[in-house]
Amino acid sequence: MRRFLVVTPILNGAHYLRQTLASVDAQTHDHWLHVVVDAGSTDGTLDIVRESVAREPRRSLLTGPDRGLYDGVFKGFEALGGAPDDICFWINADDMVAPWAFATIAQAFDETGADWMTAMPSEWDGEGRLRAVMPLGWHPRFLIRAGLFHPHGLRAIQQESTFFTRSLLDRLSPDSRETIRKMKLAGDFTLWRAFASLAPLETVPTMVSGFRQHGANASVAGLGRYIAEARTAGAKVPPAPLARLLRAIYIAIAPLIIMAKARRRLR
Repeated sequence: MRRFLVVTPILNGAHYLRQTLASVDAQTHDHWLHVVVDAGSTDGTLDIVRESVAREPRRSLLTGPDRGLYDGVFKGFEALGGAPDDICFWINADDMVAPWAFATIAQAFDETGADWMTAMPSEWDGEGRLRAVMPLGWHPRFLIRAGLFHPHGLRAIQQESTFFTRSLLDRLSPDSRETIRKMKLAGDFTLWRAFASLAPLETVPTMVSGFRQHGANASVAGLGRYIAEARTAGAKVPPAPLARLLRAIYIAIAPLIIMAKARRRLR
């Protein structure tokens, strides 16, 4: 049975943390380990995590300063270790994963032999209600490597819905790791480009997890800084009219391509 290695990096994220932890606890696939990586919270986060760790033996707490979100993510995966076919996933302290997520993703990895995969981008609202499920994406390697998957390009590959094997993570070069660890907002964009140089991205035609839209998200409030950082990491940002046209074409054809591929696998 596939095991999931789950990391939650956090700094003063107590407000939504209980719901995030509960969403991991509710998985129908119960073979997982979860580490919460705290960078020095002072808002009650540590009390919440310690209470959860006392109840849930598969969860642990790692504390200490880090260089930011992505450094915390890598610290978590380093602490968890793992086998080559373990499935890695990180969920931020305000997001949630659907109860069927790990079971669905484990089956998809087994059926496809993929090294990494993503699902339908989804959003929760501030109360934890599912508010939107976006159309399926199609993610050819050459377009990922070209730096076109971001909010001002074709569309971002949703971090909250993306999973990858431990073996793929371990294949990253030291330079790639260090570059990503130092980033503040666009580390996932850079990680996806690095992964695309190593393996194709598969798409699961369902919703498994999502981003919580609550008005204070760093990735929303800091979108301009995200795009600026992504540019330094190779993002291509077309002029706005061209970007809108390309995005409309992409959104129209991507689900057709993914569903055609899914039907071929079922034959």
